Amino acid sequence: MTKGVRTTSIHWIVIALVVLVAGYLLTRKGEEALPPPPQTSLRTELALAQLGIPPDWSHLDRFQDTISRGTFLKRLETVYTTDDSWKKWIEVSATEATFITAEDPFILRFAKSDKNSPGSIWNWKKRSELLPSRNLPLEGLIITIDPGHIGGEFAKIENRKLNYPNTPVIEEGTMTLRTAKYLKPLLENLGASVSLTRTKTEPVTPLRAKNFPDPQLFYRTAEIRARADLINNQIKPDLVICLHFNGSGSPALSSGQHFHIILPGAFHESEIAHDDERFEMLQRLLSGTIDEELPLAASIAASFEEETDLPAYTYRTNHQFSTNLDNNPFLWARNLLATRLYQCPVIFLEPYVMNSTDFVERIKAGDYEGSKFVDGKSRRSVYREYAHAVADGLARHYTSIHD
Repeated sequence: MTKGVRTTSIHWIVIALVVLVAGYLLTRKGEEALPPPPQTSLRTELALAQLGIPPDWSHLDRFQDTISRGTFLKRLETVYTTDDSWKKWIEVSATEATFITAEDPFILRFAKSDKNSPGSIWNWKKRSELLPSRNLPLEGLIITIDPGHIGGEFAKIENRKLNYPNTPVIEEGTMTLRTAKYLKPLLENLGASVSLTRTKTEPVTPLRAKNFPDPQLFYRTAEIRARADLINNQIKPDLVICLHFNGSGSPALSSGQHFHIILPGAFHESEIAHDDERFEMLQRLLSGTIDEELPLAASIAASFEEETDLPAYTYRTNHQFSTNLDNNPFLWARNLLATRLYQCPVIFLEPYVMNSTDFVERIKAGDYEGSKFVDGKSRRSVYREYAHAVADGLARHYTSIHD
């Protein structure tokens, strides 16, 4: 090939490459100029709660043909939501419900009448499934006690530590653990198999506050998710009792005390918008935990009222994240991380008020056996009183006649 021919060939090759590149760029420019395809009404951006995990919606297949349309709507509207904003994410027809997910919609078929539904992840035992011939009221039950918060050296970062003159330090996580250690043998004596999510004033999660830009993610989120993993994947109990002490959010001393029980529910619009929270809400709704939780919580509330004389706490009327249940002044639905994630019946207790003058007197009296005259009445120590009120409520519920 001569030099002229070689030059001409290279020239045309260069031109061809320029045309190809220009065509490709024009094509890409045209593609980028096109608006994104509109989302259908049954798709949504992937939105998750803090540290949330994308759910596997196929796990809801276990609930196909187990719940009637009427029961589904009743639970959804009276327990698990606070208004009709759920309609953005759930479409209900005569025969099925369609759940919006981050991927394809999930369709749940309704049953003509309610059937015995399986548990959310494992088949936890209902009260009606316990042997009627059992010798002890809690025989056959696996119960997990979850002592709220952490306490000890972590109490300050949790903002659950109070100091008052001439008074032992008040740390919620330390007090719930002490109460749990009194409650465990009481429940075992009633026949239950009992475990604690923690036995020391240390976190369940290996993570610490330094691992997060916001320390609250350590104790409010990572810690609860670690406990949920322990409960859901290892212990798999029939019931979880979450022990807490209430507080007003201020260290300033106040007068009076009160008590209430929180059950899973009252999902706000902003929470239902999260793919994982919507999934977890439906897990609870479909598994029927509320049918076990409500009568048990009512029994424990009655026992607390008798044992402690504590009045019921009432959320303000315009509180967007709570719902009163069964017209019982002690029972409230709220979407707390623990009540949402622990996939079996959960009773979340909030008695006393840690920064009340009455409670401080109970702490000053210390922990003791038997009874003392404290705050105008002969009482057990506050920890033992708490434990006995819970145990008596469980015994009352599980010895009563089945509905």
